[in-house]
Amino acid sequence: MNVRDKLHELSIYVPEGAHRYRLGKGCLEWLRADHVEGAAALFRMPVTRDQYESMLGAGLLCTAERVVESPYIAPPTFGRSREALQ
Repeated sequence: MNVRDKLHELSIYVPEGAHRYRLGKGCLEWLRADHVEGAAALFRMPVTRDQYESMLGAGLLCTAERVVESPYIAPPTFGRSREALQ
């Protein structure tokens, strides 16, 4: 599964031609592969709280741009379950 597939699984729209994305103020900014810093985004999509929390939980939000065709890697889990502690 790649990042694009994971976004689709979370009901996040990925526009045709989008290669990567970054988090804006209350939105996702979809970028082309040849995007240069300072240029306008291909598409800006408002993000609901549920979508934001789903993406955060899936490890799909970060300060750097994310390439949508890269393999999806689940975030590491920290801590131990209650069963492991007993």
